Amino acid sequence: MFTRLLSTLLLLFFFMPAGAQKKKETAINDMNTPLHLLQPAYQNPYGMLSISDIEGSMDRVLHYLDAATPPRVIHKETGKEITDYATMDANATLERGLYRLTSYEWGVTYAAMLAAAEATGNKAYQEYVDKRFSLLAETAPHFRRVMNDYGVIDGQMRSLLTPHALDDAGAMCAAMIKAQLAGNTQDLRPVIDNYINYIMYHEYRLNDGTFARNRPQKNTLWLDDMFMSVPAIAQMGKLTGEMKYFNEAVRQIKQFSQRMFVAEKGLYRHGWVESSTDHPAFHWGRANGWAILTLTEVLDVLPKSHPDYQAVLEQYRAHIRGIAACQSGEGFWHQLLDRNDSYLETSATAIFVYCIARGINNGWIDPIAYGPVAQLGWHAVSTKINSKGEVEGTCVGTGMGFDPAFYYYRPVNVYAAHGYGPVLWAGAEMINLLKKQFPKMNDSAVQFYTTEQTTTAPIFSVGRNEQPAGNSRINANTPVVFTIGDSTMKNGSGKGDGGQWGWGNFFEWFFDTNRITVENFALGGRSSRTFYTEGLWNKVLSGIRPGDYLLIQFGHNDGGPFNTGRARASLKGIGEESETFIMARHGGPEEVFTFGHYMRIYIRQAKARGAKVIVLSLTPGNSWKEGKMIRSSETYTKWSREVAEQEGVAFIDMNDLVALKFEAIGQEATADYFKDRVHTSFDGALLNAKAAAEGIMQLNDCDLKEYILQESFNRTFTEADIHLK
Repeated sequence: MFTRLLSTLLLLFFFMPAGAQKKKETAINDMNTPLHLLQPAYQNPYGMLSISDIEGSMDRVLHYLDAATPPRVIHKETGKEITDYATMDANATLERGLYRLTSYEWGVTYAAMLAAAEATGNKAYQEYVDKRFSLLAETAPHFRRVMNDYGVIDGQMRSLLTPHALDDAGAMCAAMIKAQLAGNTQDLRPVIDNYINYIMYHEYRLNDGTFARNRPQKNTLWLDDMFMSVPAIAQMGKLTGEMKYFNEAVRQIKQFSQRMFVAEKGLYRHGWVESSTDHPAFHWGRANGWAILTLTEVLDVLPKSHPDYQAVLEQYRAHIRGIAACQSGEGFWHQLLDRNDSYLETSATAIFVYCIARGINNGWIDPIAYGPVAQLGWHAVSTKINSKGEVEGTCVGTGMGFDPAFYYYRPVNVYAAHGYGPVLWAGAEMINLLKKQFPKMNDSAVQFYTTEQTTTAPIFSVGRNEQPAGNSRINANTPVVFTIGDSTMKNGSGKGDGGQWGWGNFFEWFFDTNRITVENFALGGRSSRTFYTEGLWNKVLSGIRPGDYLLIQFGHNDGGPFNTGRARASLKGIGEESETFIMARHGGPEEVFTFGHYMRIYIRQAKARGAKVIVLSLTPGNSWKEGKMIRSSETYTKWSREVAEQEGVAFIDMNDLVALKFEAIGQEATADYFKDRVHTSFDGALLNAKAAAEGIMQLNDCDLKEYILQESFNRTFTEADIHLK
């Protein structure tokens, strides 16, 4: 019996209408969903960054490297630390950590640590460099003695004392100069001089003086060697003030670029062989990183008065354009920049992020064009910093090849030291960028702005910086007071520019803002016509809900020309007549209606949304006749009153209420309440706001008065009470 009953119930379940089993979900379509706001399925983070997030990523790297690279001399047989360097013998060696302390990769890391210290204010980065440079400088003469006495020396110290390649000298030299200039207490100059002596006078060169190697072919230029030499030379110019160093740095840049820069792609080739008739252009990512890093480093110190400063800057810009064009959709750059089937590589990406951000911060390139590129790149880089602080996805050291497979299949490894300095450098410069620029999501894309955009709207126009209508609503059951009007209600940015204030800024002071909020959408220069035709009203209307309030005040800007200049006039009166004008601004027609027509649009549409509307006449200007403030009783005040009566909404005669207050104050004293004939000072705007609140209290059957704080009328407000929005 039970089995039969269960079977019957199961059959009923499976054959009942689907809606009876589960409520049918509405399918997303173009009609019911703003599809452009759907969230993309990004593979890597996209969007906003915070300085604290960047610092957190950088700190993991710092802590990892501090533990991985101990700054000590030890006895290689016993492992004991040697602190009395005078006792060092053939068994003395730098303690072996995970990374070499004197490699060119660590020269980059030291320079990046110094930049990180400056950007973050965290002294631990500076201390990392100081400890290791002090050790190297202090032990250098003792290791030289050991080398002379025993004919053996620690391999790391050999490259410091007797460099045999630019890789041994350039990056370390540049970093030491920076550390010396930053105040390292140890005298690094003997080591610096030893490095620069090798670079300037002992490295192999072509006949025209360009740095070269004899591998893999005789007289081969390596793009890497731009960075392994030129920044150190330029830094030496900064350290000594001698122009010969700046001149040599610029000469190397020009001669490398003439041979290796492929202008049509905006990229450098990795290698160039003097004897070749054709020069394969393999645009290896990190080599291009070294090139753009060279240009960046030189521009940082090259005097702007140098005759070739502009040429170096233009070369930097040309290279940046080529690099930016190769960024992948994941934010990384490829191992071979122009070959999208080669793998995504971390160290090159980090170098590009640093150099682009640095260029924006120094005013060399446009933040609008390149800020999003840098931000996307940092998002990508940050995914390669693991929980230990290791940097993943970095190509190991790479020679030179003339076929694509050589580059495609270079291994990646967390112990490839090339990634650590660039990642720290990129993070430091992104912090500097976020301190200077104001990135913001707009229409689902990252945009960079020179001023803060405080709106929370998903799509917004620049310049007005408004919040979405209704944004201040406390909860679904609390009303909002919306105000629309001109500069007498909100002047300029609404922050007291030039001492001018609109009364809408202070209107909320008279309300219990725990129960109701005020949103001032007035905008200077607008008339009843242009507030509508410019789309400003639609933004307000979209936020209105049943039970809200709308206060409307226009008239100051409804005169003047119809189709020339600011072209904002409405036809006089409240009728339904219209006239078509050819607009001088664009040559097209516009049908212009009466003041009353536009006012009716606001009233009717707001009422249709369930709002309660109050029309206010315009505020009076500081114009007098025979001891009386001049009113607009026969024009805009009259028309505002008539429209309100026709539409059955409340009316407050601000024109008369405010005029009476100023007449009581007196014509001479009233001057302090105005900044010109129309626009008010702080005190004048506050007086107008108070008059509006008093006007509400005088209305019959207006429940908005229930939200007004009676004690606010007796309170003395000052500019210290201003909450800028």
